Amino acid sequence: MTIEIVSYYHGLSDALRLNLTSNIINSSKSDLLLFSGHTIGFVNDIEVLKDLITNKTIEVVFELENINTDKIRNCLYRITKGQLINLYTNQILTQSSDIEGNYQLADRLLHEFETNRTFSINGISVLIIQCGEINILKNIQSEDNRVEFRLSDDKSLLERFNDILSKTKIILNPIHTPMGNQGKMLKRREFLSQNKRYYFSSCNTKENSHNIDIKSLQYAFFNSTLLTNVDIQRTEYSISRIYEI
Repeated sequence: MTIEIVSYYHGLSDALRLNLTSNIINSSKSDLLLFSGHTIGFVNDIEVLKDLITNKTIEVVFELENINTDKIRNCLYRITKGQLINLYTNQILTQSSDIEGNYQLADRLLHEFETNRTFSINGISVLIIQCGEINILKNIQSEDNRVEFRLSDDKSLLERFNDILSKTKIILNPIHTPMGNQGKMLKRREFLSQNKRYYFSSCNTKENSHNIDIKSLQYAFFNSTLLTNVDIQRTEYSISRIYEI
């Protein structure tokens, strides 16, 4: 399987994001395409994108930033066999303080993982974790930033989380902009990719930055080890790295 991860300049116009996204989808030869967060800007462009898709073989995961309500943002979509599908899920949390000690929110997030965030591609199980939802994990600084489930004192939640991971082969983590403390994030990526899982993340550049080549934009791991891309493709506003698994 060929997996391609795509990052954009931060702050591109809605029209440019739509044009870039459709062109990359239609020209890609990969099996699975992951875009960075905020792939599409405004909800009306979803209907336009439906009509622009000509690639009938690729699987795509992307995010809609603005669905035109202040109640929901960052909605996930999938394209399969040329059909654009609403996954009926959106980002649940953004930072560790949202979920620290919040058992109900953790329950809600795990429910999303178990239902709307899990699907299969050619028999390979895929899980989507959106941006700051990676804070369902925490680092133990006194133990070399060892990683564990944030609410591990709740046996039921911990068992559900471990069960989700045990059934997952590929984790996709679309991100909006580079996250802080890359040392801790590295440990979390290694954790998520252990036991022969794959982990892929892609984010946009920092605000007011056009440095599309910085390392923190894209990551690929297998079994806690960094993967090497087989190809890099660039446009004026984006970068794609391609991996064979």
